Amino acid sequence: MLQRRTLTSQVSDYVMDLIRKGVVKPGQQVPTEAELTKLLGVSRTCVREAMKTLQSMGLVEIRQRVGATVLEPSSANLLNAEGFLLAVQMQKMDDLLEFRRIMEVGLASLAAEKAELADVEAMRKALENYRAEMGRQRVDCNTDLSFHAALAAASKNPIAVMVWQMLSDHLTQVLAQTSTVPHICDETLRDHEEIYEAVRDRDPSRAREAMRRHLDNAERYWHMALNKLHRRSANASKKLKPIRVHARSARSFSAADV
Repeated sequence: MLQRRTLTSQVSDYVMDLIRKGVVKPGQQVPTEAELTKLLGVSRTCVREAMKTLQSMGLVEIRQRVGATVLEPSSANLLNAEGFLLAVQMQKMDDLLEFRRIMEVGLASLAAEKAELADVEAMRKALENYRAEMGRQRVDCNTDLSFHAALAAASKNPIAVMVWQMLSDHLTQVLAQTSTVPHICDETLRDHEEIYEAVRDRDPSRAREAMRRHLDNAERYWHMALNKLHRRSANASKKLKPIRVHARSARSFSAADV
């Protein structure tokens, strides 16, 4: 069974490998929902989402009662570099968000145990700065990250602070994409307030749960933003004219082409 990374990206990666290696050729059907569900140990919903991602990249066509069929090479899918880059980016960021969850849930608990008054005040100021920028209708990603930096400092673990600084450099890419998600600032502020209150009240268990909820929301925002980018990529690719592929030169992809 696949481990959670996300499952959707792993299913799409698996099918892309089948296409790239020529196991499933243009015009042929990819394994059915039932087959992928059984083979990979994931839900049908997860498989459907993966197929939609591949369809938005121009790699497959989905039809009712037929399933997903690999498309012939065309300018739409051969030149859809943005779509492929998004898939790579999604995998990279999923790994990053997974590590963030492992780290920050523990940091929240430590901060609730070890925070000094100055640390609590730094977190409060970060919240006030976030509220102020919301009032100006523009929240900088660094303002968001400053709250998490204050939390890391409150853990009193210098290694954790160092790792967080490295992590935050990459998280700016996630926040830049998710900033367009509706109501994200309101929900982020509410999440930060709950984390702050748990740390202030020295309640490690509550701090852990508040951070876990916040990161659940952050991952949801990330995938909402990615879906929006996939749709934009798919719409752009529709404007390209298809390339004619002569029968004598047409061939399936194989491992040697990778």
